[in-house]
Amino acid sequence: MFDLGGRTIGRYRIGERLGQGGMAQVYKAYQPGLDRYVALKILHPHLTTDENFATRFQREGRAIAALEHPNIVRIYDFDTADGITFLVMEYLEGISLKARLRELANQQEQMSPPEAVAIVCALAEALEYAHRKNVIHRDIKPSNVLITSDGRVVLTDFGIARMIEATAITEGSATLGTPAYMSPEQGRGEPGDARSDIYSLGVLLYQLCTGQVPFDADTPYAVILKHISAPLPSARSLRPELPEAVERVILKALAKDPEDRFPTALSLARALRQALEGAGERQAPAWQVGTAAPAEERPVDLNAPTEPHRRPSWRVRWWLFPLAALLIVAAGLLARFQPWHQVTTPPPPASPEVLMFSGPAQTADTWLDPDVPDSVWGQADLVHLQGPLTPDRVLLRFDLSELPPDARVLTATLTLQVTLWGEESFPGAAVLYRVLTPWDAATASYNSPWMQPGLAAGVDYDATPLAIQPLEPKGPLHFEVTQTVRDWQNGAWANEGFVIMMSEDSHNMAHWWVSLSEQTDAQAQPTLRIAIQDPP
Repeated sequence: MFDLGGRTIGRYRIGERLGQGGMAQVYKAYQPGLDRYVALKILHPHLTTDENFATRFQREGRAIAALEHPNIVRIYDFDTADGITFLVMEYLEGISLKARLRELANQQEQMSPPEAVAIVCALAEALEYAHRKNVIHRDIKPSNVLITSDGRVVLTDFGIARMIEATAITEGSATLGTPAYMSPEQGRGEPGDARSDIYSLGVLLYQLCTGQVPFDADTPYAVILKHISAPLPSARSLRPELPEAVERVILKALAKDPEDRFPTALSLARALRQALEGAGERQAPAWQVGTAAPAEERPVDLNAPTEPHRRPSWRVRWWLFPLAALLIVAAGLLARFQPWHQVTTPPPPASPEVLMFSGPAQTADTWLDPDVPDSVWGQADLVHLQGPLTPDRVLLRFDLSELPPDARVLTATLTLQVTLWGEESFPGAAVLYRVLTPWDAATASYNSPWMQPGLAAGVDYDATPLAIQPLEPKGPLHFEVTQTVRDWQNGAWANEGFVIMMSEDSHNMAHWWVSLSEQTDAQAQPTLRIAIQDPP
């Protein structure tokens, strides 16, 4: 799907694109009739080809448009115009929960338990309301949660999974939901119910508390199998300070059998709040953090002995005033006449210097098919990027020996040139990760040095994305990697390079070429642009 910015669809004038996934694009749009901005979610044309889609779209659209809750995004309209099917939603300023988690990961921090509980409880209240209206979400994940500029938690994309159900199954793409957050019954192909949403909310709670999802694997199908049969990794083994009572809530929410989970989303929220309160995770009152509080908020010890009220006596301290004046005069004279006293002007900061690392020293392509030989290691000018069911992993490593160890890294940007593999642009996004396992393109193969064929998340590469960018028919990809380069520079991480792959919500028929270091045109090669400033 191409960029629709600037076009008018129905009553809406489309503006900037806000986001893109494998199933839809979201734009900011203006509605002149009501003089307001809205968010337009435009479904990909391949989803609307099913003959039953129109009926399903109308039915589900009416159901979700009837939802009115402060933690659910409002749906104003749903329609088809000029061959484009879209939903009109309220426009909210803020960031997605996915972006919030990325910020924490880049800062090497974890979300506090009170913040995690507040987010999950808000989502639980939204789900409780929707479930009572017989509406199931079916695709709860961080990218479908928005945190507004005033701190409100809003759940988006209600009913979208249901709308695309038949099309997704017919095309053989991912079943309802996103594998990392999918309940066992959804993974088995069952439609699921309100308890499936509770399971997905439990996965989200696990991620907020630990910084990672409970199950990860090399392919979406492997992730689904783990949800069905693999034991749940302990959350407290990843974050020991997590209250045990909170972990018990996670365990119950993520029970394999729906009968063993919380019966309602509201019961999950109640248990979670009680677990946090029992662990003493409360916000300290103002008088405990050094800010003066009103008298009625301060603690009073009723058993403390009282003293008779006495007026202060100043007669015994009259000599303090002339003494203080004498000290002030003496300090001024001393500062004026000391021979070493001088005023210095600090030198101006040095101008930033830009280092360009073009054409990485090591490149590789790990096509996840053991029957296909690796024919491109270390010699490719183009590598194939496809996903997510048969994903390629493109690896890059830059030689940063010329980066001064004492210089301050101001910014670092990785730029890749990508071109469309075929004639049609299916929607997709490229995700950048940090590689953990040492590798050399001259000796690496499909099975080695990786822990399992291809690459293993959390072992061979860090499972937390560094950046994600939608793939466009024209123009390069730019990834902001400042903190990663800083950590490489100070030795906090070994420089094992980057790995790029398709996002799990990309279309399975999305195919792209990525230009590598053997390109004769230097501008087509991957580049790492680092702006540094010499120390004063």
